[in-house]
Amino acid sequence: MKSRWIITAGLCAILGLSCREKQEDVYQQITRPVRVVPVESLGVMEKIYTGTVEAEKYSKLSFSIAGPLVEMNVDAGQKVSKSAIIAAIDPLDYDLKYQANKAAYITAKLQMERNERLLAMQAISKQEYEMAEADFISARSAYETSRNALENTRLRAPFEGFVEEKYVENYQRVQPGEPIVKLVDPAHLEVNFILPETDVRLVRERMNIAVEFDIYKGKWFEAKIKEFVDASLEGAGIPVRLTITDSTFNRIRNQIYPGFSCKIRLKISRPGDHGYSVPLSAVFKDLKTEEISVWLYEERSGTVRRRKIEVGHLLGMASIWVISGLRDREVIVVDGTNYITNGQEVTVIK
Repeated sequence: MKSRWIITAGLCAILGLSCREKQEDVYQQITRPVRVVPVESLGVMEKIYTGTVEAEKYSKLSFSIAGPLVEMNVDAGQKVSKSAIIAAIDPLDYDLKYQANKAAYITAKLQMERNERLLAMQAISKQEYEMAEADFISARSAYETSRNALENTRLRAPFEGFVEEKYVENYQRVQPGEPIVKLVDPAHLEVNFILPETDVRLVRERMNIAVEFDIYKGKWFEAKIKEFVDASLEGAGIPVRLTITDSTFNRIRNQIYPGFSCKIRLKISRPGDHGYSVPLSAVFKDLKTEEISVWLYEERSGTVRRRKIEVGHLLGMASIWVISGLRDREVIVVDGTNYITNGQEVTVIK
């Protein structure tokens, strides 16, 4: 009876151990989603942002008068020459007013000239002459205003360029100041991007700036900051404008146009600094060893492994200084650290 109890207990222990090991195996086989970032050296800091190419010189053309369109001579993407007629408003009402004001102007001019001769002969008083002169000035002003209004029924291109956007269609009634088209000059380009609020301090430091256009992968062109707005727009960050300074860049040869996407690389060297800047979310304390650690992501195997690190003081509100334990180009897990184990397979969330 005693031997039977020992055998039963042994079997239970073996089964319990087997079940526990099987549970651990199942846990290890679960593929966990994580987010990863490369470690950031304090000696050489590199940031990558996304930007767009824009024309340095552009204009949103509009009429100074109201009326229905009777001509729309361009489409988006079309090239236009300087003084070319972009669009036209129905000129009928403005032409009638112009003709009436022109007639009144000619009459007032002749009357003033007649009164000037009569005044010289002392046939009229000076007051009568001054009244004729005032009528002439008023008529001339109305004539010139109506002439300009008639000329303004045609919208002309102020410079050579191409139509980036068209906002209205033909036969549509437009109001003064309402945008008709956006005309850009592709001869002078700039790169615009938004610098996040957490990286605003970077614009105060000396840095090397380079731009990679999506159609020229792997080719980086030198650039410099042209200007930036020292204020955050709706909490999204600060707008920064760059000028391409690379001598090898040629807009015509490289065929770069407004609207193209690109990447901006900011590289800052700090020879006196050492160690790495790591997000606080990546750092944890191992419950068994009490060691401060991070999870390293191994791209070849798609797994993670724990790495002991030595930390220093905080860097801002969201990062910490890692004194030792990491190397350049290593990739660490920043989200999902509490749900993975050593050697576990993970899926990287882009």
